[in-house]
Amino acid sequence: MRSPLRSKDLDLLSSQVSLARMEALAEKLAEIEHVEYRTTTVQTRRFDDRKMVTYAIELRVSGRPFFVELFDSVLDARPLSILQPYIESIERWGLEVWSTNREATLALRLVFRQPEGISRLNATRINSFIRENSRSLDFAHVASILKDWGVENWVERNLVQLYRRNRLRIINDYLIVPEIEQKMKKEINNYSGKP
Repeated sequence: MRSPLRSKDLDLLSSQVSLARMEALAEKLAEIEHVEYRTTTVQTRRFDDRKMVTYAIELRVSGRPFFVELFDSVLDARPLSILQPYIESIERWGLEVWSTNREATLALRLVFRQPEGISRLNATRINSFIRENSRSLDFAHVASILKDWGVENWVERNLVQLYRRNRLRIINDYLIVPEIEQKMKKEINNYSGKP
């Protein structure tokens, strides 16, 4: 996605990181002109018997906030290996970077955890991503990824909540979660006061 999110600007995944490495990365980034290193934080969240560690570097780039977050797992502390079938190598910043393919990227954007779910900002960004990639996105593949991960119910809840709170829908949501059309009709009827 081309424009950075307001809440953070760069998400990375690695199971081979430590606080010392993140601080070293922050110091290295601060050597770049117009970049100021502010803080490094670590957050650990528990999900039953699993834990997820998030490292965050707060920077100022030309005086504006810029956050780098690194996660050691995904989807409620599941191992990064679940992404392996969906990884492709791309060239960014003069480096070879491993990134999820378009379908997995969209799937990951749809499974934001409740109660936050999909915000208005993220929904707008997701729809922009879909429009930009409309010719190459395979929505049936997105649906199969969500099924493989066992998170279809999360996505359905997120889509309903997004419409309930913001009157916004994700483009082609019915191709990703076929049952969503019935739920949306019910929401629309509730909103308009129809029986």
